[in-house]
Amino acid sequence: MISIDDALQIALSAHRGQKDLDGNPVILHPLTVGLAGRNREEMIAGFLHDVVEDTSLTFDDLRAAGVDEPIIEVLQLLTHDKNGIPYEEYVKRIAASGNETAIRVKYNDLTHNLMRGKKGGHLKQVAKHEEALKIIAPLVK
Repeated sequence: MISIDDALQIALSAHRGQKDLDGNPVILHPLTVGLAGRNREEMIAGFLHDVVEDTSLTFDDLRAAGVDEPIIEVLQLLTHDKNGIPYEEYVKRIAASGNETAIRVKYNDLTHNLMRGKKGGHLKQVAKHEEALKIIAPLVK
């Protein structure tokens, strides 16, 4: 079973050197999403939610690092295949899953992305995240 500290180390290493649209270190986003988690699973999934999507790490790499299978399942739901499925469909898939951890982490992710988008003037991203939040927010318990 992976610890929160281990998940932090994986995220820090995986995102090392990456910058976001505003030139800030990418790691600040997964740190914010992870810290918004209410329990161990939400925190670990938050820290790792962009690792497979935005780095060279795979789900098998995360398994080898000791990430629990229920958290891998959450991360699989949260990983958007940008070439395969439209964003709205991806968000609806998370909503339809009924996976409370994935829904909470996506809510935390969208909330932070919305704040960052507004601050940076990224209107296209703001609109996308506002629409996604309409799908996810009603499901958050």
